[in-house]
Amino acid sequence: MSYLFGFVALLLAGAIVVLFAMLGELSSRVGPAATVDRSVTELSEALIGRSPDVWPDGLSVLGDAEEGLALVLSTACGSCKTVAEQLRSRPELASGNLALVISTSDAAGADQFVKQFNLERIPRYVDVDGDWVTAEFGVQVSPTALMFRRGQLTAALVFADVETVRAVRPPERQEANGQEETWQDTPMTTGRRV
Repeated sequence: MSYLFGFVALLLAGAIVVLFAMLGELSSRVGPAATVDRSVTELSEALIGRSPDVWPDGLSVLGDAEEGLALVLSTACGSCKTVAEQLRSRPELASGNLALVISTSDAAGADQFVKQFNLERIPRYVDVDGDWVTAEFGVQVSPTALMFRRGQLTAALVFADVETVRAVRPPERQEANGQEETWQDTPMTTGRRV
């Protein structure tokens, strides 16, 4: 009986060694889990306080809302594709007064981008060469979140995670005791010119 027990114990030990070897091989093939960059950085060159004279079709929801959010995404930006994938896989992130500004070199590229990531349900404006967002708000980086209060730009943030940027509340831009409230310093996320 003790020989049988010894044989089973040896067999189990061998199976455990093989199992750990297989897990090690799987780990080397898959690699480490992707980490999400949850930092946001204020875009200092943005024209905070600006309201456009006319909102383009697709963005009028931002001009009429108490609070609104526009995500500036470029069809040529890898981080923007990650953001678009977040919006596709978690539709609840696109709720409320959210709109997209799709910066592209041609309208056909924007249509393909919208279809690829199933973004048809989100109000949007196709901004060829980023001309509108640059002229109106001084923004030339994507992905950027533009936060509005009653149609006025209150913040422009470079970001990589939609959930994080949805949780951010911009400071009130009023002077209190002679000092304006400002953002906390955070690490810069990678952005790409639109």
